[in-house]
Amino acid sequence: MRTTTLLLSLMLSLSSCSFFHVHKMDVEQGNYLSDTMVARIHEGMSMEQVKEILGQPVLSNMFDKNRQDYVYTFKPGYGVERVKYLTLIFRDGRLNEIHGNMYSQFIK
Repeated sequence: MRTTTLLLSLMLSLSSCSFFHVHKMDVEQGNYLSDTMVARIHEGMSMEQVKEILGQPVLSNMFDKNRQDYVYTFKPGYGVERVKYLTLIFRDGRLNEIHGNMYSQFIK
């Protein structure tokens, strides 16, 4: 009887983890870029103008000062992680190329 009670309480305590959901926090990292911010940038802008609109980039390439990477990740507690990124290439101090899944919706 005592063994049965012990086994039953052990089984219930171990299975309780699956009955109750532990709260998981949403995690946001990187540069939050709104659609209006991204829509304002265009080729020919200076690096200072871009930083004025988008802020300081998260990733700085120490080998190529003409490249800026803006990355934003959102991981909900329960769900699929979303990653948005924007890569800007400068030539002679002016924005020359824009790549990334944040900008593709603005290309006509």
